Amino acid sequence: MNERNEVIIKLLDRANIKPGMRILDIGCATGEVTQLVAERVGSQGEVIGIDMNQTLLEKAVENNQYNHVSYQQHDIYQLPETLGQFDVIIGRRVLMYLPDVVQALRILKDFLKPEGIFCFRESDAINGRTGADELPLHQTAIQWIWQTVAQEGGDIHIGQKLYNLLNEIGMKDIDYFAEAVIHTSDDNDLEWLVGIMLPRMKAHHIVDETFSIETFKEELKAEAQHNHSAFIRDMAYGIIGKIK
Repeated sequence: MNERNEVIIKLLDRANIKPGMRILDIGCATGEVTQLVAERVGSQGEVIGIDMNQTLLEKAVENNQYNHVSYQQHDIYQLPETLGQFDVIIGRRVLMYLPDVVQALRILKDFLKPEGIFCFRESDAINGRTGADELPLHQTAIQWIWQTVAQEGGDIHIGQKLYNLLNEIGMKDIDYFAEAVIHTSDDNDLEWLVGIMLPRMKAHHIVDETFSIETFKEELKAEAQHNHSAFIRDMAYGIIGKIK
């Protein structure tokens, strides 16, 4: 199982995603979560993934393995009524980037069937870097990642707010949990994350144009070889709420 999917899979288990359900995946990007959900609902179900980014949607279509999955380009704040209603609306690391989360949730709530549920997995910077005192470069990498998200308008503490948000819009039977994302100096994804986020980091001047990702990766490896330590990268939050 892909490590980054562990929490979303636990969330799907707790949400009791079943065959035959109709599900909307918001901010689906390349469709990774969409495909996980599609496997659970089976051919008698339906999954629609939506995103604003057409390039990502095209990749999602390429990755699609199921006939009961489709992808559409939509703005969450301007969803067409023709989408219909869903048993479950799901999203991973999407709410943190929305300018008005409450408004978005109220809009999405209208697309839930009676007894329909929200199912969201978000990241939170709480406790980030804890335990990394002996790994200053690793700590720096984590700081850069969260600084970039914040510069892009992301709410880096959205996880802590999920319970209040779902209560505010009147959801019931809320199931709320969090897990520390623990990495070690010998096994972590910081090299990969900094690498894929580097253009965004440079765009927001988190690092300058002279920054060498290859040099930084070598420095991270050298630090890891001399200091074997574990650290919390961030917290993964999951929440499920049913419509009243």
